[in-house]
Amino acid sequence: MVYESDPPSPEIGRGGCPLGAGVRANPLLLLALLALLTACGPGAASLAPTATRTPAATPVSSTPGAARAAATPATPGRVAATPPDTSPDAAAALVVQAVGLLLDHYVDPLQSAALYATAYGGMAQSLRAAGRAAPPAPAFTNAPGRDAAAFRDAYLAAVRDAGPAVNQTVAAYAAIRAVVAQIDECHTSFLDPAQYRQFTAHLAGNEQYGGIGVSIRAQARPAVVGQVFPDTPAARAGLRPGDAILAVDGGDVRDLPADQISTLIRGEPGTAVTLTIRRPGEAAPRDVAIVRARITVPVFASRVIAAPDGRKVGYLQLYSFSSGAENNVRRALEDFQQQGVTAWVLDLRDNGGGYIATLSAIAGLFMKDGPVGYTIQRGGKEEPIATSAKDLFPHQLPLAVLINAGTASAGEAFAAAAQDGGRSRLLGQTSAGCLAGAQTFPLADGSALQITIEKVVSPHRREINRVGVAPDVAIPPPAAGDADPVLDAAVAWATR
Repeated sequence: MVYESDPPSPEIGRGGCPLGAGVRANPLLLLALLALLTACGPGAASLAPTATRTPAATPVSSTPGAARAAATPATPGRVAATPPDTSPDAAAALVVQAVGLLLDHYVDPLQSAALYATAYGGMAQSLRAAGRAAPPAPAFTNAPGRDAAAFRDAYLAAVRDAGPAVNQTVAAYAAIRAVVAQIDECHTSFLDPAQYRQFTAHLAGNEQYGGIGVSIRAQARPAVVGQVFPDTPAARAGLRPGDAILAVDGGDVRDLPADQISTLIRGEPGTAVTLTIRRPGEAAPRDVAIVRARITVPVFASRVIAAPDGRKVGYLQLYSFSSGAENNVRRALEDFQQQGVTAWVLDLRDNGGGYIATLSAIAGLFMKDGPVGYTIQRGGKEEPIATSAKDLFPHQLPLAVLINAGTASAGEAFAAAAQDGGRSRLLGQTSAGCLAGAQTFPLADGSALQITIEKVVSPHRREINRVGVAPDVAIPPPAAGDADPVLDAAVAWATR
């Protein structure tokens, strides 16, 4: 899940500190279990974007994903920001640092020859875009040290011959993004310095930005609106979940990834942006003009719903498994108890993930038996994602869980655990299939590399990554209008 201000999705993290959403917060967004720890020291990990383990590095952690594309293509009506230039030596060292981290930490062992050849190809493509040519790539041997040296020498020769017209940072980023795209795992991604800062803020649950107030589902092409945050310009303009984004300010974005579209949509509060959308059930696209505002990304909302027979249902909407969200959920359950609710509905639609610690704490409110799932590390070591018996809410009620194609990472982990335990009824659409454990490693220039370091399976050891969680009751999203058939079905089941 990508917010129009975000880098790609987060996941879940773990360790003694809380993790933030996006681990794949990314999703385990971990789009993703991500874990981004902004308050803890090195050593915390996440199930998606997550905490950093490199020495002297600040740990940070989903929505399903990351910025995988090469340099952002020009879009009519918008000038893409160009990163500050650097020296050829610093650019080459940045690529070698990124490739070295992947060789050392990616959950499945990788080949240095393939990674460096792909990195060289990404740099060469960047030179061609600038009207320059690069010599053929050198031969690589799968000896990491020798391959790094051969890459550095060939890279420096190519970019120096290209002359000052080439932005060295752009070339290095193109090389790293090419490697990430080749790996093609939704929790492995490259974040430029601005995206890394935004990602950290998102997982900490305190993200603000100039934009319109929506999240964007990263998996779809064209990208579609996921969540529409309450009381935002997007909500007031009538945008709805499922609206396909065809153009931004007249520029065609149907083939762009969500992180690039988010860059085009966000901007200074008070400025205007026009989205061309295609709404399900409507024959023709429509233009929607929206004035940007200062947006605070929500984490949680709750309310009491009256069922048709008059009984009360407690509705909980969890936008992400961000740090501290478990406290919001517990307070809502306590309030529901005082109001006499007879069932709960937990809405995880378009929840991109968050911290592992938050996942464990929230799952512990509803589930008393066994772990939430298992992580499988490089080499095959398996560890449970445990809950604490002291977290269990004392007055348990029927629980319906809502999921959709935007539910990723930690959201998928919760849904799979609830389904495996027979604890709840899952309603909606199959989830994103973006569940893994990731860790975010800062790079030398302030950018970062999020790397999939663990596989995550359900309590019954079901594979969710690249598969998704299928609901017990499949209900398509609404074609048009304000009806919510998934929520209606959940209320009906919970009060049956």
